[in-house]
Amino acid sequence: MNISTDQPSTEAIKLAKAGKNTSGAIGGTWSKVILSVIILACSMTVFLLAPKYAPLFPTNGNPIFAGSVSATFLLAAFLFKRSVKLSIFWPLAFAFFVASSYNLITDLLGGYDPAILGWFGVSQGTNPAMGVSKMYEMLLAVIPFIALTLLSGSDLKSLYLTKGNINYMWGFGIGALFVINYLTSVLMFYGTGYTLPKLGSAILWGLVFAFCNSILEELWVRGLFMKKLLPVVGVVGTVILTSTWFGVMHLLGVVYMPAFAIPIYVVNTLTMGIACAILMLKTDSIWGAFGLHAAADLFLFIALLAVR
Repeated sequence: MNISTDQPSTEAIKLAKAGKNTSGAIGGTWSKVILSVIILACSMTVFLLAPKYAPLFPTNGNPIFAGSVSATFLLAAFLFKRSVKLSIFWPLAFAFFVASSYNLITDLLGGYDPAILGWFGVSQGTNPAMGVSKMYEMLLAVIPFIALTLLSGSDLKSLYLTKGNINYMWGFGIGALFVINYLTSVLMFYGTGYTLPKLGSAILWGLVFAFCNSILEELWVRGLFMKKLLPVVGVVGTVILTSTWFGVMHLLGVVYMPAFAIPIYVVNTLTMGIACAILMLKTDSIWGAFGLHAAADLFLFIALLAVR
């Protein structure tokens, strides 16, 4: 069977062409540039100003700010849906509402980690604690994302939570190869920093952490948005926008990395974001990007623990 990987998925092409056919809503090239800037500004509000991971801004971890942002996007989605001319934008505004709701949820419920660790008899600051906490964080995101998407009338395919098209085996294969490659690479370079029992713990809970964080971020950053962006800014714009805000949101990595490493980290995540976005477009599925992202997180988890 001849499987071509040099074109986006059929659905992606249809959505991108739909964007070209809505000139009344989007206009010419400069209108699309201005629109992209507005979308990027919205993304910075959701992915940089609101999350509680690092207090870089007064708004980080502020539930009043997070709730106000969510309410604004929900109102915008409602108004866009009622407008004949602007209805193309309502799915995107609703996606921003869903994404921003995660910040409010973590502000209100994210502090229950210690209690949950206690239920499992897990001590704070250990590998199991990091894995269980990330699993809890993932559930706080995935359950609302799926529930709100279904309530809006969309299906799981709109989140790329599907096997995908004829190219899906490329995605699965590339994702799996990267997991194996990154795991063996990190063991070669950092394995000697562990005793055998500690290495086993790092691998086990590193996998839990990586898989949970990967599905959380792939849904939050790309799954919610890509099919809503395609009719508005096309394939290239979709890849650029989602990859840019994925890279910028990792400025919050200053919490666990020295400041000099943050620009490098942003470039690292930006390029990975481009790869993940292309994989999702090629396969019409989240799973290849999920594997690639999990591989990078696993490397980071084991490497950071080894040098502490």
